[in-house]
Amino acid sequence: MKIRMFISVPLKDPSVLEPILSDVKTIRNVRASPISQMHITMRFIGDIDDGKTGKVARCVSEAVRGMEPFTIAVRGCGCFPNPKRPKVLWVGVEPEDVLKGISDRISENLRASNIAFDEKPFKGHITIGRCNGPADLEQFLSIYSCDEFTSFLCDEILVMRSELSPKGAKHTVLERVPIGAE
Repeated sequence: MKIRMFISVPLKDPSVLEPILSDVKTIRNVRASPISQMHITMRFIGDIDDGKTGKVARCVSEAVRGMEPFTIAVRGCGCFPNPKRPKVLWVGVEPEDVLKGISDRISENLRASNIAFDEKPFKGHITIGRCNGPADLEQFLSIYSCDEFTSFLCDEILVMRSELSPKGAKHTVLERVPIGAE
């Protein structure tokens, strides 16, 4: 059976983003992301045979082997592709270089295992809204661009299933890959 899969770092306490999500809901043509879906996408795989879940988890495990848990700061905000034509509204995450390194190693391991995935360059972020038409984000971006929302210990990476429906996506944890475990 085919399932839609992605690899992510969960935000430990998503409730810290409730105030900014409340403000997102006030912006015309922007749909706020559900609080239950606050995560950093490390790699989007897409449709894959569900029998390959263990293989994907091994690719992630090999990518973080020998690492210690580390602190992620959630700060600032922006949009893709740009403020003139926004599609996605996000809050940023640091350290970008550490997260990108993990994402790159996951990518190398997926390639070596012949598992296809979305090859878009990694940009560490948490999606907080999606634009459904022109959106004026200037005031929102100026208010939140320098804010630090939280920081948390990253001690695991998740292999996730995403089921799309008219009510939105439902995310389910398939595998938990600990960081710092031998």
